[in-house]
Amino acid sequence: MATIVYQGPDDTVSEDVDDEDLNYREDHWQIHHGDDEYTYLPRDRVYTVKMTDPHTLFERE
Repeated sequence: MATIVYQGPDDTVSEDVDDEDLNYREDHWQIHHGDDEYTYLPRDRVYTVKMTDPHTLFERE
């Protein structure tokens, strides 16, 4: 289970999602909500992220 806290359109949002549904891509967080439905959050709008099973978030060079 993961929790991401971010600035929404009107207020601070805290969202609980499965670890597999939360990923970091280049400069934004990506939350997968179902078939081809995603929320993209610019990293400067995200306050905190907690994951119980952090998978590989960053590709190593």
